[in-house]
Amino acid sequence: MDKGKVITIVAALAFSIGVIPAVWGSSTQVKKAGSLTASSDAALMIFCPDPLIQQTLNQDFRAAKRNASADSKTVLSLTVTVSQQPLKPGVSLEQVAPGNPQVAELIRQAGGVPPPLGDTGDKADQVATARAIAQRQQRPADSPLSHILSGEFGSQPQPCGQGQSPLSCADPTPQPRTTESRPTGDLTDYLSRAGQNGSAHREDDSAFDTVVVARASLSGSTDELTVVALVHPGDDVLEAKKLVAEEIANAVLH
Repeated sequence: MDKGKVITIVAALAFSIGVIPAVWGSSTQVKKAGSLTASSDAALMIFCPDPLIQQTLNQDFRAAKRNASADSKTVLSLTVTVSQQPLKPGVSLEQVAPGNPQVAELIRQAGGVPPPLGDTGDKADQVATARAIAQRQQRPADSPLSHILSGEFGSQPQPCGQGQSPLSCADPTPQPRTTESRPTGDLTDYLSRAGQNGSAHREDDSAFDTVVVARASLSGSTDELTVVALVHPGDDVLEAKKLVAEEIANAVLH
């Protein structure tokens, strides 16, 4: 039976009895670039600093009877480097993926906004800051986006009073200056709000998307595979790492 039909049948049965696998609730996106080619009779020895990815790869290669042993005649070394970074203000692409600029495009394909290439120092990345404010539901009450959403989701929060928590209210959008030919827009409003409450650099990492980057290579080959997982707030980073490991295993075994 076709694999797609099997998945559809399983999904229908799960919904019919009210059971939905936890993984279906995850919005984590995994993208890859490059390839790995290994001889089908070669055993594989893994070198990876991340214990979960190492364990997952070992399990996959053992199940495929490709794990290295004392009796193996041909052994290839699979080296996997892993980095994990929240996409928060101040983080640069060099921190996320040192020496691998193609990761920026993979982050975009996964639905994220890549950080700036160079070191941002104390200057917050504007997109990351705006996203953080939006995720805390501090959207200005009369911004263009609010007007759109108010038609679907009802009334917007009341304007903030003095000393009132910004989580339960929303300040009005600043009016455009006379020198401007168009409204300031949501991004400017978010950045202004972040500057007012001073929260841009004190935000907990869990409030931001996290990117996991793995680079895999085989001994005796110039092939290289890069796998990127974009993990949204509330999703499981450990599960994302397992997905990354599965992508690497599939590339080597098939």
